[in-house]
Amino acid sequence: MVSKLFHEGGPHSIRKIGRDEYAMSVSLPTDDDGRRAHECPDESCSPGYFKVMPGTGITGGQESIFCPYCRKEESPDKFFTKEQIRFAKDIAMREAHDGIERMLKETLGLGTSGRKKIGGGLFSVEMSLKPSQKPMVRRPFEEEVRRDVICPHCGLDQSVYGLATWCSDCGKDIFLTHVEAELSVVKSMLADIKRRREALGNRVAAKDLENCLEDTVSIFEAVLKALVRRFMSNKGSSREDIDKFFKKIGNAFQNIKKSEDVFHASLNVVLFDTLQKNDIDVFERIFEKRHPITHNLGVIDKKYIEKARTAEREGKEVLVSAQEVEQSVTFSLQTFQSLHKRMF
Repeated sequence: MVSKLFHEGGPHSIRKIGRDEYAMSVSLPTDDDGRRAHECPDESCSPGYFKVMPGTGITGGQESIFCPYCRKEESPDKFFTKEQIRFAKDIAMREAHDGIERMLKETLGLGTSGRKKIGGGLFSVEMSLKPSQKPMVRRPFEEEVRRDVICPHCGLDQSVYGLATWCSDCGKDIFLTHVEAELSVVKSMLADIKRRREALGNRVAAKDLENCLEDTVSIFEAVLKALVRRFMSNKGSSREDIDKFFKKIGNAFQNIKKSEDVFHASLNVVLFDTLQKNDIDVFERIFEKRHPITHNLGVIDKKYIEKARTAEREGKEVLVSAQEVEQSVTFSLQTFQSLHKRMF
C-alpha cells in the first residue's frame, strides 16, 4: 500500500479531512517584542497593517476582530498577512516534499538506500532516487510599527501606523488614547531637557526644545486631519472629495488662525470652544515660532515678525521655552478632546 502524502499528527497536527484533503496547524511566529502581525482584508484600506500582543485584550471566544484604521469587522482568520500565508504554504510544501519522496520510493520499490536493481548477468537496470533539496521555510517579513497603545476598554496591547481610531479586539473608539500617547512622548522629552543640558550643553537643550515644538505642531496637524477626514466621511463625502479638500487647504493645519478659519468656513465647527481669546493668541504666537526653526535655522526673519506680530529683532535667534511647549501641548489636548466629543 502506497503511503499517504502526509503523515498524520506530528508538530503540525496534520489530519486527513477528505479524499485528497488535509488540514494542518501552523504556529505563526511573533516579532522580537512578542507581537503578531495582522492585515486588514480590505485591499483599499491604508495602511491596513498592525500588530497585537497575544494574551492581551479579549483572550477567549472571540468571533471577530476589527481593523484599527477602517473598522472592518471579520473573523480572525481573515486578518492573516500575505507573509504569514506564504509562510504557512512554505511549511505545507516542505511536508509534501517528504511525502512525495516516500510515495515515489514505495511505488518504485526502492529500499531505504533509494536504489533498486532489476535483472542480472549481462543485462541489468539500476534505479536510484536522488531527492531534491527541501523547500526553504522563511519567517514572515515583519514591518516596523512603533506606535504602541493599550486599549482602555479591553486591555489589548497593539501597535499601529499613525493615529488609528479603533481597538482591534473590542472595536471601540480609542483615537484620543493614541493622541494622548503621542503628546506624552513630547512631555517625556521636555522632562529630560534639564539632564541633557547639564550633560550636553545649552545648544543641545535648545535644539531639543525646538524639536518638541515641531513635534507638537506635527501632532496638531495630523490629529486635525484625521478628525476632519472621519467627519467628512461620516457626512457622506467620497474619498476623492476628501482628498481634494486637503489638497485645497494645503498645510493650513500647521497654523492656528488658518485652522480656525477652515473649521468655521468649511465644516461649520468651532475649533477652540474651550480656549479663551488670550489663550488662542498665545497658542498662535507659540506655533509661529516653528517657521524660523523649520525654514531658517531658528533665525528670525521678516515673515516671522509679520505673522507673529512681535517686536523681536530680525537676525536674532528665536527663543522657545519649555513652558511654551507645555502650553501648546495642553492647548492641543484640550482642543482635541472637545472636538472629538462634539464631532463624533
